[in-house]
Amino acid sequence: MKKGWETKRLGDFAATVSTGPFGSVLHKSDYVDEGVPLVNPTNMVDEGIIPDPSKLIDDVTKRRLSGYVLKVGDIVVARRGEIGRCAVIGLDEDGWVCGTGSFFIRPLPILDSQFLAHLIRSNGYREKLEQLSTGTTMKNLSNTALSDLAISVPPLPEQHRIVSLLDEAFAGLAIAQANAEKNLQNARALFESHLQSVFTQRGKGWVDTKAGKSGQKERQRPVDDAEMARLHVGYVTRTGGREATTRHIPGPLSLSVGMPNASPEIGWRWSALTDVARLESGHTPSRRHPEYWGGPIPWIGIQDARIHHGRQIENTAQTINELGTANSSARVLPSNTVCLSRTASVGYVVVMGRPMATSQDFVNWVCSNNLVPDFLKYVFLAEGRDGLLRYASGSVHQTIYFPEAKAFHICHPSPDEQRRIVKQCDALATETQRLARHYQQKLSALAALKKSLLHQAFTGAL
Repeated sequence: MKKGWETKRLGDFAATVSTGPFGSVLHKSDYVDEGVPLVNPTNMVDEGIIPDPSKLIDDVTKRRLSGYVLKVGDIVVARRGEIGRCAVIGLDEDGWVCGTGSFFIRPLPILDSQFLAHLIRSNGYREKLEQLSTGTTMKNLSNTALSDLAISVPPLPEQHRIVSLLDEAFAGLAIAQANAEKNLQNARALFESHLQSVFTQRGKGWVDTKAGKSGQKERQRPVDDAEMARLHVGYVTRTGGREATTRHIPGPLSLSVGMPNASPEIGWRWSALTDVARLESGHTPSRRHPEYWGGPIPWIGIQDARIHHGRQIENTAQTINELGTANSSARVLPSNTVCLSRTASVGYVVVMGRPMATSQDFVNWVCSNNLVPDFLKYVFLAEGRDGLLRYASGSVHQTIYFPEAKAFHICHPSPDEQRRIVKQCDALATETQRLARHYQQKLSALAALKKSLLHQAFTGAL
């Protein structure tokens, strides 16, 4: 520590170190639609304060809580949850009230408020506060522990200098972070935009089938019985249950429930998805029988699909065995089966890299030679969660039920054209992932630099 720095209890540098009002002091009936905000840990975002419109009190309640009214220069600190999160009260927050999950510190004139806030945010002091906290379910920091925290403070002019340097550095870091985040969003948006352009079907024109001498284009011709039989052999739905819905839920891209009225792009055709792929359900072997679990068969759950979303999956967190499949409705499906999550987490898409089973949270598609598995994957990815939810229903959780999945129709070109599209999408996906890693590394480096600057500042090395 540099010469001239003084180490004391935090309480010795402050006129007030106080918790907010206890929960028993405030009741639901005290909250109003318009009034004075309370400052709780969740309100402190990016070193600023965003009021919660559901936690406002009127002037009568504020007078009752007069001992917790905040002034300019006070520091509000989270005492539970993310302990040490803090913000300085400015002119806009003057007169707000400290919330039940927070402390407020009113520094003496010998301590710069911003200096103390930066100090509390630094890794070293955040770790100390965590160590001083107690509790099992949710850790809580006591008033005594915060007041007794030993802090090292330089003379006031040096505090001002450190704050000025940190503020300038952090302003530059904030700009760099915003740029990196924007570039990351742009990289992802470029890929999503490409998928939208590839799979948009609405208003693209007519299928050019057997054009006459005049070159007139006809609507998509119906599939004759022989072709239907050829397409459909071995791809009968094996899910059981209710029949396909007769509802019609059109979409702007290459997926629809029921045959859409819109014409496809030239060279593409609409098919019932069950005409070009076999629909399979998933199942979870009984958890009451541990002997069903653990074995050579990978079993895809929602978390596996979240981790591998948009990619091929080779390994899963849980596995089952032949005893598990023999005593349940779980089925081992072949490599290249396309799996779409259909329950509360609608929209995760993976392709099996080897034979696997899935939970009942998925609809699974075993593709025929007429449908390239990765092409189907990209159709689902183009829809995205929001697009797929148009085919879902439910009062509590939105779910794509099997009658809708059985009625899925897909717009597709020839298999050769599907493979060309997949190759193009794969190349762009790879580049997008490379850019995403690049900007994530930048963001990590910026966060590490900020921590380093804070560490230097409060060890006297800035």
